[in-house]
Amino acid sequence: MNKIAKTLVDAKILDPALLVGVLCEAGFVLAGHYHPTLDQHFGLFGCMMIAGTAALLYARDLARGYIAGALGGLVIGAACGVTAVGAANLLGDHPDQFLPYGVMICALIGAIGGMFGQYAAWIREFIATLR
Repeated sequence: MNKIAKTLVDAKILDPALLVGVLCEAGFVLAGHYHPTLDQHFGLFGCMMIAGTAALLYARDLARGYIAGALGGLVIGAACGVTAVGAANLLGDHPDQFLPYGVMICALIGAIGGMFGQYAAWIREFIATLR
């Protein structure tokens, strides 16, 4: 079982993408706390965009297929969601009821971002063959 998990998720690529996603989520929630207009207008979209972009970057570097990209993106998206919702709860911005929904939405967006990252890797490989 451990061998299967190693082939699907690459920790060397996952760790930096996870770190960037979590730090960007924490920074965005903190900025939204001190500038409520940012949180009101771009809060949900910004959190989802950060989770999806971090997953896209992971899957683009991994380039091992759509399932592996979506699985890594799911992990990154869920971690970004837990960070965003947890930081917002600690700062007192949102009630605790957003915890499961925020994490599920960010995990879904992360999985979708992982599939788009695999597509970007496929396009990059195709362009390299044209040269």
